[in-house]
Amino acid sequence: MTKSKNKIDVMKDEWQNKSSYFVVPFLKLLALSLLVFFINRFVDTFILAGKDHFLNRVFSSDINVLANTLSGLGEVVTAVLGIEITAIAIVVQLAANKYSSNIMELFIENKVNVLIIALFVITGTNTVLVTNTMTEHFMPLFSITVTILLIALSVLIVIPHFSYVFNFLRPNNFLNYVKDNTIKIINDMVDGKVKYKNSQKDQINYNINFIGDIALNSVHMGDRAVSLLALSVLKEILVEYSKRKKHLPEEWFKLTGNEYLDPDFSNYSDFVMTRIEEKQNVLERKIFRLYELIYNNSRTSLRDVASGVLLYSELLAIEFIENDDMTSLNTVFKYYNSYLRSAINGKDPRSAFNAFEHYRIIGEKLLDTYPEEVEKVSFYFKYYGQEASKFSVLFILETAAHDLCRINELAFEKNVPNLLNLLDLFLNLDEPLGEAAKDTENHKELSLIGVRVAQAKLAGFYLMHGNTALARVIFSDMQVEPYYRIQKIRDTILQTTEEEFWEITPRGVNFNYVKPELRSAVIEFFSWFEKKD
Repeated sequence: MTKSKNKIDVMKDEWQNKSSYFVVPFLKLLALSLLVFFINRFVDTFILAGKDHFLNRVFSSDINVLANTLSGLGEVVTAVLGIEITAIAIVVQLAANKYSSNIMELFIENKVNVLIIALFVITGTNTVLVTNTMTEHFMPLFSITVTILLIALSVLIVIPHFSYVFNFLRPNNFLNYVKDNTIKIINDMVDGKVKYKNSQKDQINYNINFIGDIALNSVHMGDRAVSLLALSVLKEILVEYSKRKKHLPEEWFKLTGNEYLDPDFSNYSDFVMTRIEEKQNVLERKIFRLYELIYNNSRTSLRDVASGVLLYSELLAIEFIENDDMTSLNTVFKYYNSYLRSAINGKDPRSAFNAFEHYRIIGEKLLDTYPEEVEKVSFYFKYYGQEASKFSVLFILETAAHDLCRINELAFEKNVPNLLNLLDLFLNLDEPLGEAAKDTENHKELSLIGVRVAQAKLAGFYLMHGNTALARVIFSDMQVEPYYRIQKIRDTILQTTEEEFWEITPRGVNFNYVKPELRSAVIEFFSWFEKKD
């Protein structure tokens, strides 16, 4: 019984597919063609029949001339339609091969394209009907006039349609088309224009996958502009979604089961999927999973695109902060941590260098409203800085130190309540040199000096602003260092006289540089240390 029922369901689905893709369009075109024909015939038969009107003086009274003319024009329309479909099919297929196979479906679903192709079909059908219903005793001049106008319109619209198609196939246009469609679905649910159905979530997922495919394919082809455009579109969708998320129906956040088949979730355990449902961040996780995938595929080959991922992740984090969406913000933290892990495992300090900068900006933004969350950011900086040091990936620990120095400076200026906690995390950033293996000792010392440089700069900052107590906290932490290293740290700072780094880097600044107004405070800080014999 069950097998029989399943077979019936399959046959029903097949018939529905045939109906939607073949029968329904056929019947619509047939109905429109007949409607045009019968309206024109009604005018000829009941309104203009037997009357002397201007059409009698426009057209020839010879039926053979009119019949031959119309039949020839009908062949022209058919030929133009064939050329148009062939040329457009080639162009659309080339775009589909380059960006995504879904472009073909997008083109077919576009109403302008459908209407223009329908115009050709209706014109051809109407021409056949009019030509074969004329007699010597009945000259349907109005029908002939309308037919000729339709033929002229069909020919005239060819070039504008080609222009429209080429414009439609520009990445910024079809990406924005998909974006607008996605946002419209969300707005319609929020405004109550449509009742929530699983198909709406499926359509949104389909649209996001479409944009993600274009971004990935563009990365593999080395097309930076389109990759960055796709990243921007994904960001705009998530920004609009974040603004309306609180007003979506509760059913939206329930997993439908299709998520387990989604490539962005298929490798997650039931535990993870349950947590995603509880936190109601399925769309955020999906888009950031695409970001992570694009980042990993472009990190070493197209660094501009990888930097774009970091930038848009930062902008989304700021949007979540403004929308008071801490669940989504913590999702951003997870993915920034994943970006850092990817850079460390790939021994790619430059990518980590860029990731820390955008991560730090998020921390700076949090100081205004959620300073306690900055402790998380500081801990992650410490963790991944030490992880990099453990695997001998140079310069990441120093980068983390200088970014934490900046966060602590802003925390002091804003007088946040957890200032001492942030300072303590910063001072615990460095890993004791004694734990390093001998073959990596020099690298560890270089990293340690870089960390101490950042801590000394912060101490000078405190002194410049008249807070000796906080500077003394840093002094107590640095007292364990041998004097030769203190001298090395001092010289590193004071011998750096150029603020701009002498190589091209994304940040462009020299970490060891201190501004003139800060130098005297730094010198005073180092004067506290006494030479140890």
